[in-house]
Amino acid sequence: MSSQATEKLVERIDAVFLPVKDLEEALAWYQDVFGFALRWKNSRMGGLAIAPNCGFHLVQVADFQPIEQYTPFNFAVKDAEAVRERLREKGIRVSDMRPGEPLRFDFADGSGNWISVIQA
Repeated sequence: MSSQATEKLVERIDAVFLPVKDLEEALAWYQDVFGFALRWKNSRMGGLAIAPNCGFHLVQVADFQPIEQYTPFNFAVKDAEAVRERLREKGIRVSDMRPGEPLRFDFADGSGNWISVIQA
């Protein structure tokens, strides 16, 4: 490798694609639980509005298996404890708060995927 700095080729991650068993159910779940607005939808995928320059897409997968061995991404929140309590009140499976910094926990979405929530 050259001793000169390598030019950065990528500016940012543009979108996250999360596999789901049933697109309609998953879209409804994320809209109901988090209040994400639907940006677009086709027969296999749907995009939800979270923040500017952040694509969050659900993809219906025929041989779907929930992501349970790791969390594929984090949702950043202002108050992780308050969000955890609101999810618990909605009957959503949540983990205990994780040790260390940042303050964080995991939850299972309507498809059974485990997602992390961190306090930003």
